[in-house]
Amino acid sequence: MYDAEPDPYCYRNSDVLINLPGLRSADQLEAFELVATTQRADEPLPAGRLSVTHYRRVHHHLFQDVYAWAGKFRTVRLSKGASTFCYPEHIPD
Repeated sequence: MYDAEPDPYCYRNSDVLINLPGLRSADQLEAFELVATTQRADEPLPAGRLSVTHYRRVHHHLFQDVYAWAGKFRTVRLSKGASTFCYPEHIPD
C-alpha cells in the first residue's frame, strides 16, 4: 500500500503504516482509511486560512481515526502507489 524509507511509521518488517485500529493488512488499512476519512470529510472542516497550522488541523481532522500522528509533521519521505507526498523537509514551507 505505502512505499517508504525504513521508518518508525510502519510496522516492523512491513510497509503498512502503524494505525489506530491495529490493522496489519494493506488492503484492510486502505479500506478503513477510505471509510474513516470519507466520514470525516462529510463533517465541517476546521476553520482557517490554509496556513501551515490550518493545513495540520485539516489533516488531523481527516485522519484522526486512522493514525495517531495525524496533523503532525512527518520525518521521512513517503509515497503511496505512484504518488510521492511532499518531502518532510519542505512541509513547513
